[in-house]
Amino acid sequence: MYKRNKNWCSDFWYRGERYIKSHGPVSKTVAKEKDRGLRAEVASGTYSKKKNNPLFTQTLDEHLKKSAAENEASSYKRNLLSARYLRAHFGNRRISAIEGNQILMRQYVNKRKEEIKAKQMKGGRTETEVTYTSINRELALLRALFNVLMKAGKARKNPVSLVTLFGEVQKERILTYDEEDCIIETIKKSDKRYDHLKDMVAIALNTGMRQGEIFNLEKNWIDLKEGLIIVPRQAQKIKKKDKRVPINSAIRPIIERLLEENKDSKYLLVNPKTGSRFTTIQNSWNGILKKAGLHGKPGIDNLRFHDLRHTAATNLARAGKDMKFIAQYLGHTDVRTSARY
Repeated sequence: MYKRNKNWCSDFWYRGERYIKSHGPVSKTVAKEKDRGLRAEVASGTYSKKKNNPLFTQTLDEHLKKSAAENEASSYKRNLLSARYLRAHFGNRRISAIEGNQILMRQYVNKRKEEIKAKQMKGGRTETEVTYTSINRELALLRALFNVLMKAGKARKNPVSLVTLFGEVQKERILTYDEEDCIIETIKKSDKRYDHLKDMVAIALNTGMRQGEIFNLEKNWIDLKEGLIIVPRQAQKIKKKDKRVPINSAIRPIIERLLEENKDSKYLLVNPKTGSRFTTIQNSWNGILKKAGLHGKPGIDNLRFHDLRHTAATNLARAGKDMKFIAQYLGHTDVRTSARY
């Protein structure tokens, strides 16, 4: 130990690594106690140097940059929203101050519960209708962040393991044939702002493709001669192998028309506002549901675009297709996943 200006400092080596830490303008007695505590932490392996114990905000920003590069726009947008709440609570704490802090984690969950409950009840929900699934999304981002830190040796424990996630009700909705017709007819009767939905809905109902796959659908994925859309594994949620999606008679003319209309783009579906692919249709989708009288309460009985995929699978089952065929059609590697549809 030594004193520099008014500050007492520890300076020692342990197993070939040097440790230096200032204890501030304290008495020599207090400094000795802090020095003994520091040496004990180092010996027990519970002490982390700053380079291996970064600030939460710093690691969160780095994780979001990675998310922007690797995830779809909708997932990145969801992560940005989650990050806002995480940043407000955990602030500039170092990772070691968060990883094992159950009190801090419970404070976060309880605070967010109160905020969400107040907002949803103000919006017209009863107390029994309030859902907390958005907290699960926020904790999922935090868990992913700490998994990366643990792999890099910058964290020893994932703090999300210290709290219990909220139960989630399966939100899948299967459209009736009347509801399918209602949505399509509503789009036809609406103004041009909703024109793009007509083709998207038709493709989703007849292929079971995910929304992101439809947004990213490139012309070179389409083989009209073989009657197939070949979705490369890199463009899929589960990147195991290419998915071969049959082009049926209902969407063949739609695809042929779009190929002709969008000659200058590599994408089949082009956003007229940007000249590139679509990244979101949330506003127009919600607008059509309201016009069609199918807009329920979010998280309870609302209809999502993803439910068109579930409906496509159900329609195949109604037509007598077996589960193995449906799994291949949807790109599932496990038949049990398709069975849930």
